[in-house]
Amino acid sequence: MTMNAMNPYKSNQITRLQFILMVHGMQMGVGVIAMPSQLAKTSGTDGWIAIIIGWLASILASLIIIQVMKRHPDGTILQLLTHYFGKWVGKMGAVIFACYMATLAYLVFDRMVLLIRTWIMQNTQGYILMLLFIIPAYMLAIGGMRSLGRFAEIVLLCTLWMPFFLLLLLKDAHWIHLLPVLKEGWMPVWHGVSSTVISFLGFESAFFLYPYLDNKKSASANIIIANTLTFLVYLFITILCFILYSPDEITQFNEAALSVIKVVEFRFIERFDIIVLTIYVLIICRTWVPELYIFTLCTEQLVLKGKTRVHLIVLLFVMVILTYILDPSWNQSVSWFKISGYFGFGVAYLFPICLWVLLSVTSRIARWRK
Repeated sequence: MTMNAMNPYKSNQITRLQFILMVHGMQMGVGVIAMPSQLAKTSGTDGWIAIIIGWLASILASLIIIQVMKRHPDGTILQLLTHYFGKWVGKMGAVIFACYMATLAYLVFDRMVLLIRTWIMQNTQGYILMLLFIIPAYMLAIGGMRSLGRFAEIVLLCTLWMPFFLLLLLKDAHWIHLLPVLKEGWMPVWHGVSSTVISFLGFESAFFLYPYLDNKKSASANIIIANTLTFLVYLFITILCFILYSPDEITQFNEAALSVIKVVEFRFIERFDIIVLTIYVLIICRTWVPELYIFTLCTEQLVLKGKTRVHLIVLLFVMVILTYILDPSWNQSVSWFKISGYFGFGVAYLFPICLWVLLSVTSRIARWRK
């Protein structure tokens, strides 16, 4: 038996950079577009402080996930649960993570479609737009983790110019909007922490990315870098919106980060915001397409093992059918995201802590008995 047959993750390994970009990409999603206005409504212009707290919380939870995965480095969280707690616990974990990943993938995919409909193709039905994306998404996801890692690298190269472009907007900035700091105390900031903590969701993908990482010794540093990249993007976009809009004006926009780009004009381009949104679609795809693949890793532990193509096709067409039947509006999408946030908080924050404590206690008991 060859080494690759013994460890199937060896043939699909990802580099440190790919690991960082995949975790960072799964965190970005569509949250950065709505975050400035959400924080302005709950925390005012002190909302940027809530981002710092959410970043620290995500790093703590991420490091706990890495410590848990070190106990079974040659498998995903599903193999770890099976190894320590038995087959049925592993299958229960597969069901929970499959539902979680499928839900997030659909919600992000649907939000992406709503953005395209709102800004570019108002008269096109949502399920039609989904049909345009499912074939590229299928081809990308079927390539496995290494293919997804390379896609993350390509998207990085395509978007490196965007932060420098946004710096052009600083000529119209009013930094006075940020002062005084903590103008209403800490309570509004703590109200905004709940949304920022949820916005950092995506690092829990390390439960499934870890066995594919070629240098596992660097996993802790890698996931800190990934969270920090997400933190810097969130902080930069939020502060930019706070200093360009007045404190009352920013609350009137659902997509403040996109609306602010509309003021940019070039002689050779009339709607530069459309170009930015088109490229941002690639960033959004870095979120929901890997979730499709992780979904198949879970469902293959339950039925039709080795039939990745079947699992992907079924999930993609279920997404299209749901959109055709429900035709969700923007407000429905927002409410669904809020509900899924509670699910995500349990999976990404509470579950790793409880599992880490449980494994630590059982290992100590095992040593004591010896």
